[in-house]
Amino acid sequence: MTPRPRWIALTQLAGVLASGCTYNNAMWSAKRHASDARQLEQHGQPSEARAQWAQAAAKTKSWRTDDAVVLRAEGLAYSGACRDAADPIAQARASVQDATQRERIDLADAECSLAGGDPVHAEAVLAAPLTSKDSDRRSRAQFIAGRAAALRLDYGAATTHFQSSRELGAAGRALVSEQQLRVARATQRADLTPIASAVERLPRTVSGTEEASRILDLLTVVMGAAGTPAARFRAAEIARDSLHAPALAGQLFLDAVAADSTSLYAPKALIAALDVLPERRDSLVALLDSRYAGSPYTRAFHGEPSVAYAAAEDSLARELGVRGGGTRGNPVSAGVLFDAPVPGPRGPRLDRPK
Repeated sequence: MTPRPRWIALTQLAGVLASGCTYNNAMWSAKRHASDARQLEQHGQPSEARAQWAQAAAKTKSWRTDDAVVLRAEGLAYSGACRDAADPIAQARASVQDATQRERIDLADAECSLAGGDPVHAEAVLAAPLTSKDSDRRSRAQFIAGRAAALRLDYGAATTHFQSSRELGAAGRALVSEQQLRVARATQRADLTPIASAVERLPRTVSGTEEASRILDLLTVVMGAAGTPAARFRAAEIARDSLHAPALAGQLFLDAVAADSTSLYAPKALIAALDVLPERRDSLVALLDSRYAGSPYTRAFHGEPSVAYAAAEDSLARELGVRGGGTRGNPVSAGVLFDAPVPGPRGPRLDRPK
């Protein structure tokens, strides 16, 4: 080999070696950041953990190997940059064959699905991680699945998943979701007293029980609301929209009607009860038509135009202390004056599970 070709070959070899060295250094650094992030998560330092995940993603940005793409997807997902994580997740799904790496992608995908408010997809992609041979991935999968179930308001499944996870906050979330399940199954106001006592006893120092205080506040409002028609109606709305207890909400709406059948709230409460007590629809509609046939709410419920309906909603909204009288669309409605008078969610809502 002449000197010039030899020099070219040596230069090319040096370039390859340098590139390999740069890649190895980048991956070593990225994996170190990922390891630090996991430790910070377990020590209850989520902000610091997200910063380390972001560093892990940045270190892998220039590389297209399976290892780099998977780690970049994880870094972006766990740092909160799920919009940017979509491409590496899709790329990894198309090319990665290694079972371990695919489980890691599933976990990152599920995390971003939760962030996007799609618990159904999150649960769908967790099938493999939930049965993983690796206990750490299996534990993280159970934690994400628990959050997904809670987002779907399936508190029974959420409790089971949280109890199967070792992630920080899982035990506390399990305690809270157990009580949320009891609330969801409540059928009358008296059912809430022992639940409120149990929620009050939950240890506030345990990670994952932060939501207990908000639940207790809402339970207190519902349990004590019996003074005025507005308070009774408001309590029923909170039971429906914030505590997600349909049977309880239905009974509270009916209690509001029974307590003051001449109240402006009465026909609206009957119509609201239809949503959460569908098995009693015929009898409730019959009562609505016989007792409140002239009500603007009854007319709007049957699709008849009623200018008085908007005025009634505004009046109720002012008494409840909210802006406007929220309505939900109805498939048979033809416009504002025809909208079925179903009260919209007024909150206060619990924070979405994260």
